Amino acid sequence: MKVQNFKSILGLACLALCLGAAPARAEVQEVRLARQYGIAYLPLMVMQEQKLIEKHARELGLADVKVSWNQFTGGSVMNDALIAGALDFAVAGPPPFLTMWARTRNTPASVMGLASLNAMPMYLVSRNPAVKSVKDFTDKDRIVVSGIKVSTQAVVLQMAAAQAFGKEKYDVLDRLTIAMPLSDSMAIMLSGKGQVTADFTVPPFSYRELKQPGFHSVIDTYQVVGGPSSTNVLYTTTRFQKANPKLTQAVLNALDEAQKYITENKQKAAQTYLAITKDTDPVADVVQMLSDPKVEYNLTPQGLMAFAEFMHQIGTIKAKPATWKELFVDQVHGLPGN
Repeated sequence: MKVQNFKSILGLACLALCLGAAPARAEVQEVRLARQYGIAYLPLMVMQEQKLIEKHARELGLADVKVSWNQFTGGSVMNDALIAGALDFAVAGPPPFLTMWARTRNTPASVMGLASLNAMPMYLVSRNPAVKSVKDFTDKDRIVVSGIKVSTQAVVLQMAAAQAFGKEKYDVLDRLTIAMPLSDSMAIMLSGKGQVTADFTVPPFSYRELKQPGFHSVIDTYQVVGGPSSTNVLYTTTRFQKANPKLTQAVLNALDEAQKYITENKQKAAQTYLAITKDTDPVADVVQMLSDPKVEYNLTPQGLMAFAEFMHQIGTIKAKPATWKELFVDQVHGLPGN
């Protein structure tokens, strides 16, 4: 009897020891991030070139983490990859991010913002001298946006239309919009041919177009939103974040370091941009873009609630966050976001 009791106690002790000694579930050994085209994505390029995620992962005790960078030309394919688990971090403008947040909210695949990638105005550039405001567009005009109805440019155009014509006519200019890659729309604008008379575009394309004789800005995102707004947001799934807290923190730390590097080393950052993109702009022109006082590279989410309020009013998103902090990880809640 005593032997049996001893064996039982020993068995329970061994079980408890094994359970207690069992290691926590390991974090993934590879992290996969999305990148798109344009100077807005410069922090990601710096992170890639300087291997900052790898550096911060090691500092948090994660050795030999592999970082994969995936180039995307469209947000829908990127978001599909994120939800399917084929991508860990996506990057998009506030409207596409908010759409994903609302669509996946309260599901296993729900998304959560990590931080803002940058803030810089997008410009609606027109080559039609008769167009001084959005009220001046006619059926003879065509306006290029990166995605009809869903892109940041398309939503800002709707916001501008609501301000000009009344909220019930927010989509009155949608019929004039067409979607195409940014480089293609710039080429068409510079050619002066066809029906494309306006291009709602981002740096560096907006800077190039506005240097052309007769080209002018009709509106920009800051004017419409009511202040600086994040051009892009870096986000992940709550599923990945909870399973990989250290790796998520490493990505956030790397982004913070990259943004500070750009702010403090504009010349070197410009060289990084040109080396990775193979762009032909002179270094001085890229430095000039980075030196624009309206251009910011920091973690602070800006303008998210202005977009969320409008998109909820017109029914694009069914749920509205109570505050911008509901959209982002706890680590950035101390920032002066809006």
